[in-house]
Amino acid sequence: MRVLHVISDQNIGGAGVLLTSLLRNFDRMRVESIVALPAGSALCERLEALEIPMRTLQYSCDRYSAASVRELCGLIRETNADIVHANAALNARIAGRRCGVSVLHTRHCCFPPTGIWRFLPVRYLGGVGNRVLSDRVIATADAAAENLHAFGIPRDKIDVIINGSEPVREVDADALLNARARWGLREGDFTVGICARLEPCKGHETFLRAAKLLLERYPHIPFRFLIVGDGSRREELADMARQLAISPWVVFTGFVRDMALIYRLLRVNVNCSTGTETSCLALSEGMSAGVPCVVSDYGGNRPMVGDSLAGTVFPIGNFEALADAVGRIAVDRELETAMRIAAKARYDEKFTAKRMTEQVTAVYERLLR
Repeated sequence: MRVLHVISDQNIGGAGVLLTSLLRNFDRMRVESIVALPAGSALCERLEALEIPMRTLQYSCDRYSAASVRELCGLIRETNADIVHANAALNARIAGRRCGVSVLHTRHCCFPPTGIWRFLPVRYLGGVGNRVLSDRVIATADAAAENLHAFGIPRDKIDVIINGSEPVREVDADALLNARARWGLREGDFTVGICARLEPCKGHETFLRAAKLLLERYPHIPFRFLIVGDGSRREELADMARQLAISPWVVFTGFVRDMALIYRLLRVNVNCSTGTETSCLALSEGMSAGVPCVVSDYGGNRPMVGDSLAGTVFPIGNFEALADAVGRIAVDRELETAMRIAAKARYDEKFTAKRMTEQVTAVYERLLR
């Protein structure tokens, strides 16, 4: 089968990382992939390394555009695609329908209906549009599936496929030494990290307030707090760290291309999300390296931890509960060791890229049948 993947990402976000994992793990005897994406996208380098055929898009595919639909119709015919798999690409779904091929799209986030979407008739009309434009929808968590249903998508059109990730590679001692020097860390530091875009829905203020509490409660523990990623709140969060008088213990790493360095340095992996989260790649990647997690009770976070010892869940925005959870791990080495073992086991069971790819391939095969 030949699949045209359409993605609008200019930078490498969660959808791009997932797409890369799928492309790396597909059985190419069963699934032949072509990717359509904006010219100059940061994903191009990764796709070239995988030797995946690419087509660059002249027009934006997110908002309706007749020119974009025409462009995508031409691509579908040129590539002789059997399936269009869209990632936040409305025009790709319209073009797929016009060309008479199977269409599905992936929902990577969840959020409660707001504005006019709070009204049931509006959500129903939106659901009609999605039912017309997609044969199937992949939700990346049960929370995303419920969210889709709230927007009018029938449950029997939704396949829940939890995000899978590649296992984090091992890093040698010299590379770790260089990474510590790069970010001003010492070998004995107890490193607590949050790996997320610096945007409001990621809850970084909760992380910083918890950091202040931890420094006050445990002055004998050499805490360092890593804020990994970039975004619109960079300066605001740096100002907040200064106001809380914790700047010497907080490291803003910016965008990190080689995340293996981060996960091999972390002792605790934190997710403070207050919106959109389904099955967080930073959590599954951290689990693959055996890093315990402490996560907010939003969206798909709690199911990622489940009943395992891989992590702890705290109420959204409750920085005191976050500090309590991290503090328990920091003072109990046996607990930390047990959580590291549980985190790796949970990744192996639930969150591998191979498992995800097999499930997506099964959806493709059902569509063609």
